[in-house]
Amino acid sequence: MVFRNIPHAGQRWLGVFALVVALGSAVPALASPPPALFVTETGEPVSIEHLAEDLAERRFVLLGEKHDNPEHHEIQAELLHRMIAAGRKPALVWEMIERGKQAAVDTFRASGNTDPDAFAEAIGWADSSWPDWKFYRPIADAALAAGLPMIAGNLDAETVRSISQGDMIEADLRAALRLDEAVPEFVRDAVRDEVYRGHCGLIPRDKLSPMVAVQIARDASLAEAMVRAAGAADGAVLIAGGQHARRDTGAGFHLEHRFGGGNIASIGMLEGDLEIVWAGEEHAVPPGRFDYVWYTDPAQPDKDYCADLEARFKAFTKN
Repeated sequence: MVFRNIPHAGQRWLGVFALVVALGSAVPALASPPPALFVTETGEPVSIEHLAEDLAERRFVLLGEKHDNPEHHEIQAELLHRMIAAGRKPALVWEMIERGKQAAVDTFRASGNTDPDAFAEAIGWADSSWPDWKFYRPIADAALAAGLPMIAGNLDAETVRSISQGDMIEADLRAALRLDEAVPEFVRDAVRDEVYRGHCGLIPRDKLSPMVAVQIARDASLAEAMVRAAGAADGAVLIAGGQHARRDTGAGFHLEHRFGGGNIASIGMLEGDLEIVWAGEEHAVPPGRFDYVWYTDPAQPDKDYCADLEARFKAFTKN
């Protein structure tokens, strides 16, 4: 299978190719730039072929993304294509689709329609807060063409509101997600740290408990959906943000330690300066967070997310 238009290290490789052409056989030709893909525990670089072979043997695969990076979604689609080509037909669990939309997902699949744009319309993607559908379209296209089960993994807005306000949620869902069972303190502390950083330190740590509770519940929801879906399919693949894909605190933790899932692989797609990455100076992700990390160039290198968030906070407090 051809690696579909993933730019890897981008334009900087044009100079390498030009040098190869100029020198002829003096240096070995590069068929394509290598991906900035590493085994997290050792920092050892690996190929897409090695990764795909590993994923084909895993029951549960978590593909963590940065939501607004199109390259991450191209990588997710390619890995899904490769799993399918290896004979796998896993269920695809979406963070981007709320559980209440599962009926719409099932109705669409039962219709036999494999048009990804029609799928987006059926689940009301345009009315959601997720990035443009064109980013996620290749993933849905691969899943629909292969007839994969598709599962809504996220919590509905009403459930999120109830959790954040400390109210009780529907008993069956609460039991299914095991929300009455306390998570280890180190997990709660790590989630709190990530929420604090994710909000650029603009919210005091002692005010973050509602957000932490929601994040943990969302991780549990995604993990439970994967286990439930895998019971009637050939394993499960999760499409979610990088924090959810973590094995030490995210859905990967709940999957393994709270829902009994095994044979797991987690890939964290991160943004970084690939010149620095390939110099060996920027791929030290703590062991246990992901099984693999895949660096790409930033999709929006000039965007200051914290400045944007601070401006929104100021506008909110004025109202």
